[in-house]
Amino acid sequence: MSTSLRKRKITYTVMIVSDAPASGHRRIHVRTGALAVVGFVLFVALICYAVYTTITMFGARDRSGRQIEQIVQLKEANEQLLAENETLGNKVSTLEENLNQKLTQEHELLAAHEEAYIPKGFPMSGAAQIREETVQEDGEDEGGNAADTDDDEEDGQNETIEIVAKDDWKEVIFVAAPNTKVVATAPGTVKETRAAEGEISYVVIDHGNGYVTTYRNQGNPIVEEGSEVVKGVALFLVGEDNTETGYSIRKDDNYIDPMEMIEIKG
Repeated sequence: MSTSLRKRKITYTVMIVSDAPASGHRRIHVRTGALAVVGFVLFVALICYAVYTTITMFGARDRSGRQIEQIVQLKEANEQLLAENETLGNKVSTLEENLNQKLTQEHELLAAHEEAYIPKGFPMSGAAQIREETVQEDGEDEGGNAADTDDDEEDGQNETIEIVAKDDWKEVIFVAAPNTKVVATAPGTVKETRAAEGEISYVVIDHGNGYVTTYRNQGNPIVEEGSEVVKGVALFLVGEDNTETGYSIRKDDNYIDPMEMIEIKG
């Protein structure tokens, strides 16, 4: 055979046929090489898509894992914050309770302090009687000396000065035995004192809260003006010549009956 054998190229024919009667048909011849190229391109595209999908899925899974981990951490942090908030709430409640107790105690102490400064005590250190007598007219000084001196004289000498109760003061006259003491009926500050020969002496004590007490006696005060005194401190010493003591109480400059205030025990 003179003619050399040559490898025949294989081609494929693609026919496109229309359903319309008037239409014909078309033939497209596709060579094997072109088909292989197209197949290779499609294969590479499929591989790339698969790789991309895998990477995307792994990335999404990784992100999802991190998000789940973050959610767990946030839940733990939230639980911790809730626990801390509850602890702080308990502490605040405890502090409020302690504060309320402290305020209550302070109010009770203040009330007890104010109560202690109310002149409810008995003005004498021992037993004493209340003297009934006529009352004194207005116009005297704090000691009430204008009407305390007897104008009658016997043998050229004045009689002993007598304490006369002041009606407008609601004053009470106490008569006590010698060696008894006239005492403060509550703590306070000695506002005024007077000790004069031949006149009625007196001690005025300011107890605060509007309370002021006045003690009138024929003797000499044994406390000084401006000094702080406690309940029961001696103001006068009762002897043979000063057995009488006038006692009065003021509240906000209004006189009140001492017998309504005095707490007599025993």
